[in-house]
Amino acid sequence: MKRIFAAAVLVSAMTVSWSQQTVTLWQCYDSAASVTPLSGEKELYRQMTTLRDQNLASSRMPSLDLGGNFAWQSDVVDMSDLLSSLPVPPGSLPSVPHEQYRATIDVNQVIWDGGVTRSARAVEQVVNELNMQQNEADIYRLREQVNNYFFPLLLVESQLEVTGLLADDLDARIRDASSGFENGVVASVTLDVLKAEKIRVEQMVSELNHRYEALVSALEQVTGIEDLEGAELLLPEPVITGDEAIDNPELRLFDLRQRQLEVSKGLLKSQRMPKAFGFAQAGYGSPPGNNFLAENPDFYYSLGAGIKWNIFDWNKNSNERKSLAIQQQLLGLKKSAAEESLQRILTVRLAEINALRDAAGRDDELIELRKKISGVAASQLNNGTITASQYLTELNSEKQAVISAAARRISIARAEVDYLYITGFKK
Repeated sequence: MKRIFAAAVLVSAMTVSWSQQTVTLWQCYDSAASVTPLSGEKELYRQMTTLRDQNLASSRMPSLDLGGNFAWQSDVVDMSDLLSSLPVPPGSLPSVPHEQYRATIDVNQVIWDGGVTRSARAVEQVVNELNMQQNEADIYRLREQVNNYFFPLLLVESQLEVTGLLADDLDARIRDASSGFENGVVASVTLDVLKAEKIRVEQMVSELNHRYEALVSALEQVTGIEDLEGAELLLPEPVITGDEAIDNPELRLFDLRQRQLEVSKGLLKSQRMPKAFGFAQAGYGSPPGNNFLAENPDFYYSLGAGIKWNIFDWNKNSNERKSLAIQQQLLGLKKSAAEESLQRILTVRLAEINALRDAAGRDDELIELRKKISGVAASQLNNGTITASQYLTELNSEKQAVISAAARRISIARAEVDYLYITGFKK
């Protein structure tokens, strides 16, 4: 138990006095954002968007297809029957073959697609921005994890420091009581009470030490920063005015989704435009092209252009655009509700911050009074006018006042950081 206590006090002393490494909360934020696996998403999104954009751009390029077929027809045109009234020598009329075969190369080129490709690329660009913003929001949420380890770690450090001072006071009182007991001026119960309190303090230190190690390990894992056990964590001191604008990453997602729906409406509109295209075919076969009377297979080609316009689709496209407009309205309502909810939370948090600040304003005064009271109690204990239990009550009250003051300072910083987190503040 003594070794556990000594190790805990050593950890506290290292944290307070060594300056090998100082770590701020903002450094933890930046490091957590850089080491998280989520940081690799943006590059993957860029690659995916580039590939999709290349595919969309290629739709304006000519398509090249290779084809072939063979067919046998049971009935074909009999030229002898058609021209039987003419004085044509038998066997001199060409005959249409029953079998047909050909190999072709077909080229198709979009001349005008009504702006579909341009609109589709615009949609893809907004989707990429939406993915990037979602990734930013996911990484931003890591700050909450960092807060959940950073501030409790600061609190445990302060508790270890104060508990170490309490242990030092008890050691001094136990030495004095032991000397008094040996001289017959101090009752054994006084020494036992002090020793029992020392055991309780050692138990507290052991628990705090285990909690300290767990929090250090968790913070190291989420931030990727090493050797935090020997580092000095600096308490942040953000300045809160209450007039901070809300620019939360989650709210920016609403704006991007609105843009996505708007460009999707443009895509639907372009799909209703006429489409113009050209085509060409080169082939070899029998018969060559539409020359059904050719006796031998040969090469042939054909060229052409066309237009296609779906002039009536039973209002399907129009209804889809109206549906997107309704979705935009729903997103607007959800964003307004989210902003109002965040504003209410900020109002409550600001009130909590002000309450903590007011209470912290008299912490120093309370600590000084408690020190005076415990000092008087120490003298009374030495004079035998109060019991050890009464002295410990005053001593614990003094140390608790110190711990409460430190906890309040940490709580104020945590509340202010949480306030900035809600607003979307980035240093």
